[in-house]
Amino acid sequence: MKKNYSAFDRFLHWALAFTFLVVMLTVFLRLTWMEKNNVAEIIVDSLRAIHIDIAYDKAIKIAKNIRKPMFEWHITIGYFVTGIFVLRMMFHIFNKGNYNPKSVKEAFQAWVYRIFYMLLGFTLITGLLIKFGPESIKDTAETIHKLTLYYAIAFMILHFSGILIGENTTAKGVVSKMIGGDKKN
Repeated sequence: MKKNYSAFDRFLHWALAFTFLVVMLTVFLRLTWMEKNNVAEIIVDSLRAIHIDIAYDKAIKIAKNIRKPMFEWHITIGYFVTGIFVLRMMFHIFNKGNYNPKSVKEAFQAWVYRIFYMLLGFTLITGLLIKFGPESIKDTAETIHKLTLYYAIAFMILHFSGILIGENTTAKGVVSKMIGGDKKN
């Protein structure tokens, strides 16, 4: 893959990485600690401890209201991911579209990134459809959008594994170059 990373390329990489991780954090929280049934149970148990009974369906409504700001962050950061994605695609098309892998390893890396960006685009489109699309497709878009979590996890594992392997074999310094650029030039 490319050995020298421009400041703009590095900015796009880290902006996408940071915003993507924030979005993934909101997903993780929604599926674990902040899952509506967990929060509702805490509400019911906490109120019961002070001798107040509440119907479970009302506790669910309260739980959803507690989680609402987190979901709003998910959406807002999702807009940033979309903007960064568009910039990254434009940057790639105008600056790096002529990339020709020189080995099987480089070709594999290139295809992993192409698949990642294709699936990320699909994730962003389904997210936008959930928010702005016709009501008739929102359930389908939401189901697909939720399923995209799995490719993201697989990509992160591949990406970090590749970094570790590269730093310990033939691509020493790639992390430093991605953070501070190539200081040799």
